[in-house]
Amino acid sequence: MPRARLQLLVDVVVVLPLAVTAVVQLWVSPPAGLVGGAEVHTVLAAAFTLPLFVRRRFAVAVFVAVVASAWLQFELGGGLGQPFFAVIIALYAVGAHGSRPFTFVGPAAVVLQVILVDIPRLRDGAPWDEVVPAWFILFGVWGFGRWMRLRARAAAMLTERAEEAERSRHEQARMAVTEERARIARELHDLVAHSMGVIVIQAQGAQRSLDTCPVQAREALSSIETAGRSGMAEMRRLLGLLTDGGTDAGTVPQPTLQEIPDLVARLREAGVPVDLRVEGTVRALPAGLELTGYRIVQEATTNALKYAGRAPVDVRVRYEPDWLDIEVTDQGPSDSMHSVNGHDSGSHGLAGMRERVSLYGGTLETGPTTGGGGFSVHARIPLEAKPA
Repeated sequence: MPRARLQLLVDVVVVLPLAVTAVVQLWVSPPAGLVGGAEVHTVLAAAFTLPLFVRRRFAVAVFVAVVASAWLQFELGGGLGQPFFAVIIALYAVGAHGSRPFTFVGPAAVVLQVILVDIPRLRDGAPWDEVVPAWFILFGVWGFGRWMRLRARAAAMLTERAEEAERSRHEQARMAVTEERARIARELHDLVAHSMGVIVIQAQGAQRSLDTCPVQAREALSSIETAGRSGMAEMRRLLGLLTDGGTDAGTVPQPTLQEIPDLVARLREAGVPVDLRVEGTVRALPAGLELTGYRIVQEATTNALKYAGRAPVDVRVRYEPDWLDIEVTDQGPSDSMHSVNGHDSGSHGLAGMRERVSLYGGTLETGPTTGGGGFSVHARIPLEAKPA
C-alpha cells in the first residue's frame, strides 16, 4: 500500500473517530458545569481534532493549536477525555515530523505544564498517581516520535547509500565492458591485419607462379580465400566493437589454444596443482576463437590463483564437432572470497569473459560447484560463428 494511502487510512481510523465521539458526547451527555453551551464546545472539539489531519506537514503549529483549544475547552468545564488523546497525537507528531529546533517545543510545553499546573495541583493535595504518570506518558510519546524520526532518517540514508553503491557498481561494470571491448577490438585488429598480410603474400606468390606452376598458384588462391573469409568475419566483429578510445596495441602474435599447456606449466611453477585435459580431435580453429579460448582459460586460472590460493585446479578443453567446450574448476574452500562474491570481487574478469563468449554467440556459466567447495567457469562456443 502506498505511504500516502496508509497515512490517510490511519487518520480516518484514529482522528475522525476522535472528533465524532467528542461531538456526540457533548450533545448526548454533556459534562456537568459546561460553560458556553454545546455549540461553543463543538467548535473547540473541531479545533483540537481536525488540525491533526495536517500534523505531518505542520507539526509544531498543529501542536500549538491543539494544546490551546484543549486547554480552553478544559477551562470552560468540558471535562472530556478526547482532548488528552489529541494532545498525545500532536505531541508524537512534533517528535516524529518537527524539524530542529522546533521539535523541542513539545517537551518544553510538557515541562511548562508540570511547573505551572501539575506541581501546584500536587501541593493542593491532588493524588500523585493521577498526575505523575501523565508526565511519563507525555515525555515518552514525544521521545518515541523523535526516535521514529531518527530511525526513518537513518533508513533513508542507508537506502541512498545503497542506491549510490548500485549506481557505482553499474557504472564500473559499464566501464569494464567498454575497456574489455576496446581490448578485444585491438586484438581483433591484429588478427585482421595478420589475415590481410597473409592475403598479400599469397597473392604475390600466386602471381609469380600462375604461368609456371598452376597447382601452386591454386593453393595460394585457396589460402587467400580462407584468409579472406576469416578476415571478413573478424572485421564484422571489429566494426561492432570499436570504440573511439585506445591506442594501437601493436601487431604482436596473439596466443592460441595450443599455448594453454605453456600457461598451465607457468601455473605449476607458481605452485598451483593444475590438471589439464584436452579431449576430442584437436584442430585449428579461427584465430578469434583460438584467442577467446585462451583468454578464458587464462582469466579463469588467474582468478583461481587469486581467490582459491594453491587449491587444485582442473582445466578441460574439449573439441566437439560443432562446439568448443572449456571448463575451469578449482577446489578452493567454500568460505573463500571468490566463492562468496562470484569469483569477481574487485575485478572484472567475469565481465570480460562473458563479453568475449557472447561475441561469438556462446554461453558462459559461472558459480560455486556442486557442494559449495570451489568455483567453476564453463564456456561453450559454437565453431560456426553466431555473432551476438
